[in-house]
Amino acid sequence: SPFRALLTHGFIVDKDGRKMSKSGGNALDVEELLVDYGADVCRWWVSSLAFENDIKVDRQFFDLAGESYRKVRNTLRFLLSNLQDFRWSDSLPMSELAPTGIDTWALTQAHDLRRRVGAAYEAFDFRRAHLSLFDFCNDTLSAIYLDAVKDRLYCDRPDSVRRRATQTVCAEIAHLLPTLLAPILPHTADEAFAALHEQCGSRPDPDGESKDPVASVHLATYADLPEVEADPAWTQVLELRHLTRSALEKAKEQGIENGLDAGAEIGGHDALAPFLADLPDVLGVSRVELGAKHDGVEIVDLRQAPRCERSWKRDATVELRADGGWLSARDHDAVEAAEATPAGAA
Repeated sequence: SPFRALLTHGFIVDKDGRKMSKSGGNALDVEELLVDYGADVCRWWVSSLAFENDIKVDRQFFDLAGESYRKVRNTLRFLLSNLQDFRWSDSLPMSELAPTGIDTWALTQAHDLRRRVGAAYEAFDFRRAHLSLFDFCNDTLSAIYLDAVKDRLYCDRPDSVRRRATQTVCAEIAHLLPTLLAPILPHTADEAFAALHEQCGSRPDPDGESKDPVASVHLATYADLPEVEADPAWTQVLELRHLTRSALEKAKEQGIENGLDAGAEIGGHDALAPFLADLPDVLGVSRVELGAKHDGVEIVDLRQAPRCERSWKRDATVELRADGGWLSARDHDAVEAAEATPAGAA
């Protein structure tokens, strides 16, 4: 045989399962699709298909593909936009990340994504690769990780250890995703890859040595990630997050519309004390207290507590500062650092 592997697929048919033809009036103009949606959206749709059987197609399918594509693109944009003041030389050693930290959890999820997507491509299972990439961007990153760390990215002092750790992980993920997306989204992946390296410089080798920048993501290999190990109890943390989000939904009946206007008293999870530093951000509340006498999650109304004018949090450190503003200790430190920075200095 003049090939090592053979992939077979079904026919393209219209949404009613009929053969497509110009004479039948149900054919789609490929050139028109490329103009209206762009090549990457069309490729994104193709990668979502179970191609072993006949494939139904209609223009509205490309509308749906465009919506899910934009979620992936917007995730990349968020990552890159929060690396404007970051260079690879600012990276923190991954050995300094705590197993109970959310940055460590996100990096382990990225490791798992790399393994699953690589295996899917090897098996020509493009749909599995597509779903893995979309779920990672939409759920793991947008819904959980980036939602939890946006506060520190926006409000911590720029050079704080916590913010730099999160930026390091964001940069690693922003380097990995284009290499995994490139076979499906060649233009988007190349743009993101180029933007990352223009902003942050050339990513060093694992041994710490710099190397010449790769001109295009299509000349790169799947990115390797630093080895980290997350605490197994993260499974419990995510279950607790689900319970807390459900409790916050019920709290809307009492007028608590914003999670930052609430705290969470949690019983039956005393073993999660090592996670306490990240729990408020992960759960989406201002304060978390473990060891409550009741089991489960109870939402505490904090609307009468002072609110930080900068971050909108109502943690226990918020107080009226000398300049007349209500600020948390973290935000006050960030403001003082910004005021002490000479004009024009990064």
